[in-house]
Amino acid sequence: MSTARPVALLTNAVAPDQLGGLERYVRELAAGLVEAGHPVTVIAKRTSPHQAAEEVGEDGVRVLRHAAPNKRDPLFAVKYAQTVVRASDSALAALGPETVLHAHFVVPALAPLLRRRPFVYTFHAPVYRELLHERQGTYRLPAVVQRPAVAGLRSAERWVLRRARAVVALSEFSRGEIRTLSAAVAEDALVIPGGIDTTRFMPADRGPDSTPPPRGMPLLVAARRFTTRTGLLELVQAMPAILRALPGAHLVLLGDGRARNRVEGEIASLGLGSAISLLGRVTDKELLAWYQAADLVVMPTQELEGFGLTTAEAMSCGTPVVATPVGANPEVVGPLGPDFLMGGIAPDEMAVGILRAAARVGVSPLAAAQVRAAVHPRLSWGAVVERHIALYATVGRAAGSN
Repeated sequence: MSTARPVALLTNAVAPDQLGGLERYVRELAAGLVEAGHPVTVIAKRTSPHQAAEEVGEDGVRVLRHAAPNKRDPLFAVKYAQTVVRASDSALAALGPETVLHAHFVVPALAPLLRRRPFVYTFHAPVYRELLHERQGTYRLPAVVQRPAVAGLRSAERWVLRRARAVVALSEFSRGEIRTLSAAVAEDALVIPGGIDTTRFMPADRGPDSTPPPRGMPLLVAARRFTTRTGLLELVQAMPAILRALPGAHLVLLGDGRARNRVEGEIASLGLGSAISLLGRVTDKELLAWYQAADLVVMPTQELEGFGLTTAEAMSCGTPVVATPVGANPEVVGPLGPDFLMGGIAPDEMAVGILRAAARVGVSPLAAAQVRAAVHPRLSWGAVVERHIALYATVGRAAGSN
């Protein structure tokens, strides 16, 4: 395949417009493909009216943005699907047949499906569960609409999976989630893990001002969206038991979200204000510094962890991660050994797991190079992009033979 073959990535939103794991993944994959010689267009919704309809970033990625309905609209789910499919279809009409189409979200994936154009689909999570079932406090669906909306999105997701020319799962756990929608698709799905920028996420040089000042020992850091799924409330509830064993421990929470008020209330009710710092969203530079400064990064996921971006980034910095046995966490943390996998997701189980990992680090620290080797170079964007390019070549040959 020519290195100049164009690629279009269809998704819901893209970084830096929105800063979740999916949005960052799509942007960094796009940038890696550009670096490898492929012109890339990302088709995504506008998250702010001030964003340009079309722009080319410093990374060489072209972004086409379309409008989206207001989430407060009672009929948001229906209007969103109609708007996104129509806008994605319009953008695809201007792309030549040589363009590789790679969808990362089920609704925009309907556009190439309806046009009968071959496409690759990366399954990040079961959208019908993660978005509509949980709703994340943002989708104001009337009760009478909720159940059919979930069923409709589940059917659409199954349809997309079955019609995709190739399906990518980010982990074996994700492949298992695909199996709940189609066993045949899961059998053929290709596991390509998420990528991380291992040239940026590196162990600290420990020089002056290289990391934030320590806030207690051990220093625990969790970088997560504040939703019920990510387990920050349970992590806060685990802290009293941790402090009884390690009175100097300090927990730093990075991120924001709709569950933040509830987490703040729990910290206050437990009297943990001096032991837990909520720093909100931080810059990329600050995130890196906190990964490097931590004695342990904590991944307290309750459900649906398709890859674990935070886990991989922290380990690339040479910092061990202790995680719940949920989703893909065991696949990423596994190389560190059993001491870094909690026994469950309840606060008391988290406390036991964190204390065990802290004791392991205190008695026999893992070398930063050893921790980093568990993710680098296997999860570096260079390696992940190479696998995607090889997949695109296969898809191109299959399309040409039809």
